[in-house]
Amino acid sequence: KETSNYSWISRYMFPMVTGFMNYGQQTVRAARYIGQSFMITLSHANRLPVTIQYPYEKSITSERFRGRIHFEFDKCIACEVCVRVCPIDLPVVDWRLETDIRKKRLLNYSIDFGICIFC
Repeated sequence: KETSNYSWISRYMFPMVTGFMNYGQQTVRAARYIGQSFMITLSHANRLPVTIQYPYEKSITSERFRGRIHFEFDKCIACEVCVRVCPIDLPVVDWRLETDIRKKRLLNYSIDFGICIFC
């Protein structure tokens, strides 16, 4: 009977004890994670906001800042919107109307970066 009593204890009581140990370890681990996340939150509290409300606020750029114009020749449909939007009408778009497919075909696209104001 001692072996059966021992097997009952090992079967029912041992998982309860290990469960309590796991519960305690999990509680300590959760408290540590909460503390770490709270410290990260506090470290971000003193930072200035990064978001700028663009049309109303302008970002401060250095005097020598030069923007970059990204153009993909293969994706251009020669609509000339870039020419209309540019304040100094700088992009030169040469195109030809293909009568068989009734679409514009881009021949040349150029920008003189010596004149560009990099708006």
